[in-house]
Amino acid sequence: MLQPEGSCALEEGAAPTARRNDCIVCYSAYDLTGHLPRRLYCGHTFCQACVRRLDAVAHEQRWIPCPQCRQSTPTPRGGVAMLDLDLAAFLAVKAEREPVRAEPWVPAPLKVEAAVTEQPPALCPTLGAQPHFPRPRRCCGCGCGSLCWGLPGSPEV
Repeated sequence: MLQPEGSCALEEGAAPTARRNDCIVCYSAYDLTGHLPRRLYCGHTFCQACVRRLDAVAHEQRWIPCPQCRQSTPTPRGGVAMLDLDLAAFLAVKAEREPVRAEPWVPAPLKVEAAVTEQPPALCPTLGAQPHFPRPRRCCGCGCGSLCWGLPGSPEV
């Protein structure tokens, strides 16, 4: 019987107390350790512990027969743990286990500064507003503490 993905209807043969977050083989709730929800190639989901018990060797290859539809899924090289997680069930379990945050994170407001539309005043009181081109780490000796790079009439400017 086909059911919509989000329906809460029970599968045929499932216990009346079974939820979507329970394995229909062992009736254990999925968790984030040994009972991770693993999806077989047929689309059915069971806990990792049950899938591990179903893993069997047939014709020199390891197969996992689905308990619902009997379609076989080849066991990945890394074992049952390498099967895909049922992401919807996994995220539902994870959401149940995570503590609820008291306040949502709100970014700090950005500092709004006025746009620069004018040239800044001269840094060196001796040179005034005259443009100058800096040279590496030299001051004119005027005592301004800036890197003014020479006096207006000097040959270094």
